[in-house]
Amino acid sequence: MEADHSIAVFAAELILLLFFGRALGEGMTRLGQPAIFGQLLAGVLLGPSVFGALLPEWRQVIFPDTPKLKSMIDAVSQIGILLLLLLTGMETNLALVNRRRRAVVSSSLFGIAIPFACGVGLAYALPASLIPSDTARLVTALFLGTALSISSVKIVAMVLLEVGAIRRDLGQLILATAILDDTLAWIIIAVISGIAAKGVVSFEHIGISLGLTAVFLGITLTVGKRLVARLIVWCNDNLTIEVPVVSAILLIMLAMALTTELIGVHTALGAFIAGLLVGQSPILTEHIEDELRGFIVAFFSPVFFAVAGLGMDLRTLLDPTLLGFTVVVILIASIGKSLGALAGGLAGGLTWKESLAMATGLNARGSTEVLIASIGLAMGALSSQLYTMIVAMAIVTTMAMPPTLRWMMARVPLRPDEAQRLEKETAEENEALPRIERALAVVDDSANGRLAASLTGLFVARQGMLTTLLEISSEEKKEKPEDAADASEAAPPAEEKEKAEKTPDKAPPPGRARLAAAFGAVISNLPEPTEPLEAKPQPSLDELVQARLVPTDHAIDKEVTKGYGIALVGLAQPISATAPRFEEPLGTLVASFDGPIATVVNGRRLRLSVDAPLDILVPTGGSPEARLATEFALALAGASRGTLTVLHVFDPREETLLLRGRARRLGMSLLVDARRLGRRSGVPVKGLTATSPRPDREIARELRRGRYDLVVLGTAFRRGDGKFLGPRTLGMIQSLAAPVLVVAR
Repeated sequence: MEADHSIAVFAAELILLLFFGRALGEGMTRLGQPAIFGQLLAGVLLGPSVFGALLPEWRQVIFPDTPKLKSMIDAVSQIGILLLLLLTGMETNLALVNRRRRAVVSSSLFGIAIPFACGVGLAYALPASLIPSDTARLVTALFLGTALSISSVKIVAMVLLEVGAIRRDLGQLILATAILDDTLAWIIIAVISGIAAKGVVSFEHIGISLGLTAVFLGITLTVGKRLVARLIVWCNDNLTIEVPVVSAILLIMLAMALTTELIGVHTALGAFIAGLLVGQSPILTEHIEDELRGFIVAFFSPVFFAVAGLGMDLRTLLDPTLLGFTVVVILIASIGKSLGALAGGLAGGLTWKESLAMATGLNARGSTEVLIASIGLAMGALSSQLYTMIVAMAIVTTMAMPPTLRWMMARVPLRPDEAQRLEKETAEENEALPRIERALAVVDDSANGRLAASLTGLFVARQGMLTTLLEISSEEKKEKPEDAADASEAAPPAEEKEKAEKTPDKAPPPGRARLAAAFGAVISNLPEPTEPLEAKPQPSLDELVQARLVPTDHAIDKEVTKGYGIALVGLAQPISATAPRFEEPLGTLVASFDGPIATVVNGRRLRLSVDAPLDILVPTGGSPEARLATEFALALAGASRGTLTVLHVFDPREETLLLRGRARRLGMSLLVDARRLGRRSGVPVKGLTATSPRPDREIARELRRGRYDLVVLGTAFRRGDGKFLGPRTLGMIQSLAAPVLVVAR
């Protein structure tokens, strides 16, 4: 009966914490404040300050001080800490730190050092009644100094987004500094926790902890990064259970948290680093991230912050002395952080206005301070009074930040290069390729397959996209004549077959070899970065491409469920010669794949090596498919150091001058847009117009005139009994005397 009663009480606690946490969080969100304030307020209302003061008997029934129930709710809270740190790490972009290292590092170090020193000094000035143990005052001082010095990256990011400064150079600089603050915070907390666990300050133990922490970080941020990425990809591709990637992420987090606990530092560091590694996974799709985020935000976040609020006793602030100490804590935290960040910004080369805005933006605490205070309270390093003061400081500083930051950011003018970057990013929001994370390539050893493999190599090197190459085995491939769109392809000579049969098994399949050759050609032509530390490291071919030799009956429909965003296809006979339908295995791929499919036809008509610069022609009509084809062509032209020509054909059969005028304005805007895309991609773009009721003839005429190497054609699938290409598209492909890449969706 006792067990049943404990479970019932535990369920009642969760119901109240979850309900009031979400409800008050919603209210705070509507008022323009972070939801965690509402969740903290829910804990305060259910704690001794309100519920306990008004209905002490009922509160004792629902929140009894029994070790069993306390351990149950504490377990949920501790898991919540790890999951929140995992989410924080996943949202952390370390590339921001590298962009302006000097300003970021100096602002972070000064912004931590000054308030940290002030906090440590304050701890030694506090009366013994506020210190849990006078013999462990150093640990309390270190926790207080850390809590007063660290900015909350989640709150900073949310406020920057709210005030419209997240994309500003200064906004990104503030966010990058907060990221470094958070990273340093969990290393500091890990060391302090080790000191607290030993009970005494042992320089030998501190040295061992720092050494093991350095080894842990060195391994996880190098070898661990690749292992985590491969594990996530393997789970996504090979496991059939529901949400296998989410389970893998949770196991990674727990394993790394356990590792940091075993080496003598806090589990918080392991969970945060796990989030960093998971966030850099090449296939952490928005769908998977949303599932994990929803799991955390819907349950663990409101419960954790509400439990944190339970530990606050606002009656503490009724004592004038303690209220005075709380005001002092808030002032030291605000002034110390502002002075430190201001000094760091000036030392890092920022102007006075930029440094003041930096100091204002970093003054938000919030979730990080609550996490640190919760860890300190659980370890006995902080008293309940100090805990309440720290949480009150976090709330006050965060609520004061949005209006002051908005006021400061309005007085920092845009730099010319910043205005140009913002314009570029605004335009890129409408592009499709940057949002695609993973590609699938299906090729055989036909002319189409050889060209598709090479184009895939160019595309992968340019985009840095994780790609799976499925190469259909030539031994099992059924010999078929080319379709009407690709004429007939002669069988390979007998001596080539004999040579292939004598090729050692260790030689890579021809498709992967061609992909690797094209990839290597792109990488070898990359310019040397002027500042290596700012350059984004180029992933290797092995990191980006998984190549597999598969039989003709490979289960394509199962393969496409693995999170691919685009497919590239090169097969001997992609389209039926007698009907407007796709031959297998392309037919299965088209039927089961929802993303765009780029299919090579007329591959035998390529007049030069794909290693040479490609001159590409793209007919455009303003459709989303044509826009995607332009983006794809720009990626290929940029990778091969080639050029792009965009052709728009006006239809003279428009019945009125008004319609003709609209059509011409549309055509000119498309050419202007293509040139803008080209400038951003570093690709020369030429715009052409023509007038004809037969666009296919104009395209064929321009193809003969310009001697292009490749035509990239965007079109939409027709739909009936299945997906197929329309007769005009098929006729156009047949009429073109050059390889065609049909990008359809």
